Amino acid sequence: LEDYKKITSKDIQIIKKKFNLKSKFVLAVGHLEKRKNYLRLIRSIDILNKDKNDIRLIIIGQKANETIEINKIIKKLQLSSKIKVFSNLTDHEVGCFYKLTSLFVFPSIYEGFGIPILEAMASNKPMVLSNLEVFREITENKYIYFDPYDPLSIANNIKFTLMNKGVQKKMIRYGQSRIK
Repeated sequence: LEDYKKITSKDIQIIKKKFNLKSKFVLAVGHLEKRKNYLRLIRSIDILNKDKNDIRLIIIGQKANETIEINKIIKKLQLSSKIKVFSNLTDHEVGCFYKLTSLFVFPSIYEGFGIPILEAMASNKPMVLSNLEVFREITENKYIYFDPYDPLSIANNIKFTLMNKGVQKKMIRYGQSRIK
């Protein structure tokens, strides 16, 4: 929690410039592996953008068994201008991305816990999460959950949350108390 409190506006500006971040984005964090479910998340971003929503996605994670497929689908769906994938970032840089995001999304189909949920809470961010028992336990059923096997469900819940400032504020307030 203290590491996230130490991030300054100067740090944020440095990261925006370094990674050429000019607009709002949705953030996903985790290794580029199959269980993280990035292919369906990318399809959900495609659905949103075809429906005239200007949604950008940043995925941060170390390269793994799904890296090639992730890059292929981004190219195939012509989403290179909407989706960026970054690897080998420092913890501080990742913390800055959390601070900059409009929404954190965690589309995993399996997790033993979910440290990125705590990182998003520490950054005062709203979240949409896979409907996993462990995610509901960590968040005490206080967030928005989607069917991780259905890109339309993911898309609809991202859109709903981004459009509802009251829902976002409620999540942020809860996260501030839960993270402590």
